[in-house]
Amino acid sequence: MEFLFWFLISICIYGYIGYPLLLAIITPYFSRYQQLPQSISTGPSVSVLVAAYNEEKNIAIKIDSLLSQTYPSSDFDIWVLDDGSDDRTAEIVKNYDDQRVNLLSLPRGGKATALNAGVASSTKEIIVFSDADNEWTENTLMRLISPFSLLSVGAVSGHLSIRKNSKHLGIGDRLYRQYEAFIRKCETKLGNAVSADGGIFAIRRVLYQDLPQDVTDDFYISTGAIINGQSLVYQETAVAYDDGVDNAGNQLRRRIRVTVRGMTSLWRRRELFNIFRYGVYSFCLFSHKLIRRFVPFFAILLLPVNIFVLHNGGFYIALFSLQIGFYLCAVAGLIDNGRRLPKSFSMAGFVLLSSFGLASGIVQFLLGKRFTFWSPEENR
Repeated sequence: MEFLFWFLISICIYGYIGYPLLLAIITPYFSRYQQLPQSISTGPSVSVLVAAYNEEKNIAIKIDSLLSQTYPSSDFDIWVLDDGSDDRTAEIVKNYDDQRVNLLSLPRGGKATALNAGVASSTKEIIVFSDADNEWTENTLMRLISPFSLLSVGAVSGHLSIRKNSKHLGIGDRLYRQYEAFIRKCETKLGNAVSADGGIFAIRRVLYQDLPQDVTDDFYISTGAIINGQSLVYQETAVAYDDGVDNAGNQLRRRIRVTVRGMTSLWRRRELFNIFRYGVYSFCLFSHKLIRRFVPFFAILLLPVNIFVLHNGGFYIALFSLQIGFYLCAVAGLIDNGRRLPKSFSMAGFVLLSSFGLASGIVQFLLGKRFTFWSPEENR
């Protein structure tokens, strides 16, 4: 039983601490991309695709932030892919008197169908994907496209930053994205980030593969570069801003949906686990996307296993007490909803909720559950 206890401890620690620590140790010595280009004098042509479903509250702000880019205006256009909205989304887009702004009105078919149609309708060399509810700084597009000046780069991920006005669970969301950003930065130095951030990323048109309905678009699209022998890099200075998800129900639904679609993506891209073909990337993918997703199961098992070794005293009693304390703090943080308790309770609540969502998502995936349609508003 002690062996099982230490095995579970090791997996949990490696999934969240050991892997990032390993990256931090080795990247100073084995780096392919230490510094990425931050600007480009003569850039490739770019099409920015924004899939939108009932985004009347956000679409004008989104388009305005795209039109304010310092990237040469003659070199990029914007495609709003209206996925059967029944609000004023299309009407708002039509009011823009700018030849760079294009509207593609589609029947409700899901995000994947909209993105596939947008890629087919646009014509530029680089395709940029961005959500309708995040805002860009004026240099975002320049920063995102600059790494394509390196011929080895096939896809680029930007950085989605959660605004500091987010409260309660949104605080955990922000810190988690900072944690993910550190990992992607280290992975990039080794040659490839494991995947892009869905809020803002880009790929060379020639590397795009039609998107299935039931996968996470960021992972599936961006790894098209890896499969074709080019690099996927993370550009931390290409920033988009979004709001965190403070509502516990919405946070849980989002985590379940993302996990189910993420596991489906891994299954469809399972060839990437072939370490003899993809080398270090396969190891990073296994550590980042697979082991971590199973950590909640190991953490759940750890508590009852810990009970069976309590008779050994000392460390085992202390760890058991820490687990009980964490669960109590997390539940209190979720109940309090960020009103009175310190932020650390909200953080614990975020971790518990995310872990439960991960575990639930994996179970639903194994039982055959798939997500093809969803409304963005349900997860905000």
